[in-house]
Amino acid sequence: MTDENVVPASNGEETNDKENGTEEEQTDLEKAIIRQVEYYFGDLNLPRDKFLREQVKLDDGWVPLEVLGTFNRLAKLSTDSDVVAKALNKSTSGLIEVSEDNKKVRRNPEMPIPEMNEERRKELTSRTIYIKGFPKEASLDDILKYFKQFDEVENVIMRRYQDRLSKKRLFKGSVFATFKTKEQAEKLVEMKDLKYNESELLILWQENYLQQKQEEYAAKKDKKDKKKGKEVKEDKEDFKLPTGTVLHFSQGHDKMTREDVKEALTPLGEEIAYIDFKVGDAEGWVRLSKENKAKELVEKLTDGKVKIGDSEVVFRVLEEEEEKTYLNKTIEEMSKRRKNMKNFKQNKGKSFKGKQGRKRKQDQTDGPPAKVKATDS
Repeated sequence: MTDENVVPASNGEETNDKENGTEEEQTDLEKAIIRQVEYYFGDLNLPRDKFLREQVKLDDGWVPLEVLGTFNRLAKLSTDSDVVAKALNKSTSGLIEVSEDNKKVRRNPEMPIPEMNEERRKELTSRTIYIKGFPKEASLDDILKYFKQFDEVENVIMRRYQDRLSKKRLFKGSVFATFKTKEQAEKLVEMKDLKYNESELLILWQENYLQQKQEEYAAKKDKKDKKKGKEVKEDKEDFKLPTGTVLHFSQGHDKMTREDVKEALTPLGEEIAYIDFKVGDAEGWVRLSKENKAKELVEKLTDGKVKIGDSEVVFRVLEEEEEKTYLNKTIEEMSKRRKNMKNFKQNKGKSFKGKQGRKRKQDQTDGPPAKVKATDS
């Protein structure tokens, strides 16, 4: 049974729950109860909560409040079913229904769970960010309180690892936060010098973070495979990128995204390593994974163009010195990112100097309900 591990700020679009258009005043406790129960039945948790899915099948979607009362985070708010029912009856989202006897609750049958297909996965990824720099003793409630100053956060996953000695799952100090819209996530990503108390936070798009970790893993693997005794080169020389792989593109529409470019090129059969582009840019670059594949891809296009939205996006191959200049710049940026990550780790280590040997404050119930396929940073 998943439970308290991930909590959103709210779930579902807000609508008036009263026929006369008025909204009953909610206390802070009632707001917290509504948030928690709507998370349980929300788009992100319910599809992966095996225990709750089994309960939903037993009685036409209805789940007894007594059963929900066994969930830790709801129990921390209230163990009184009457209090929970009273709060849920004030919900304005339209996501949940309370039975006439106030003993059961279910997800609104008119709000089916979205299908978790590739399109849905991409949509969620596009509004999810990676944030690192929280104290490792911080609780989920601490982090949720911090996020209240920003736009609505739909989901927060505290990233954890298993300590070898204690065998306990401990907080890494980083989270994945999913916002209600991509625009809301962009606001936070674009903020400068963001801090949690006095600790500087590192913020990346989830997609960029995962790609960066893949690149670092590949670079480390390549380094390990080198023959023993070979002189270790500087960081930027550890990154070796294949040539004949870079395409330049332009003339896209102002709302075009990297995902749009990738979806347009993927059917052409060439593996894409990276797309260097941001929404609103006048131009961008596509780097392929395999050597000398850029010309083959362009040859598959009609006049070097691809239809993306309402625009005919023009692609051309970078050759010789132009490509060499671009790849060298890419390698320098990759090396810089690696060094920044290393410096960030070292600075965090210094900030905890003198605390070795002290017992860490443990979060007992804030672990993520599902594993995130990302290595520790």
